[in-house]
Amino acid sequence: MNLDSIRKVKRSKPFTVLDGIIVAVIAAVASLGAWLAFRTPASVVTVRAPDYERTFPLDKDAEIPLDGLTVRISDGKVWVTDANCPDKTCEHTGKISRAGQSIVCLPNGVTVSISGEGDLSWEVG
Repeated sequence: MNLDSIRKVKRSKPFTVLDGIIVAVIAAVASLGAWLAFRTPASVVTVRAPDYERTFPLDKDAEIPLDGLTVRISDGKVWVTDANCPDKTCEHTGKISRAGQSIVCLPNGVTVSISGEGDLSWEVG
């Protein structure tokens, strides 16, 4: 390297206005993509148990007493309360609110799943 090229590198700015614009555009596109992916709320909750299957709207509050546990729907979220199973994994799952999420209680044979317009589906093949 010659002395002129070294001076040129020392005088160059590490970050230009164009670099800032490019970073801002990339951040805006990423934010828009995330917003579009999660903006559509799920619409229905399906509760399945032995000898029981019913669908409930996610936007209406409800309490569903089942043999062994209670499913609660409120404020666009669903969760399990009062489970009588020993490990209470279904209670510890917490509140779910997006399509594709589910809660499973194996000892009681209960599944709670959310489906609707917000479903993300993938096809391989």
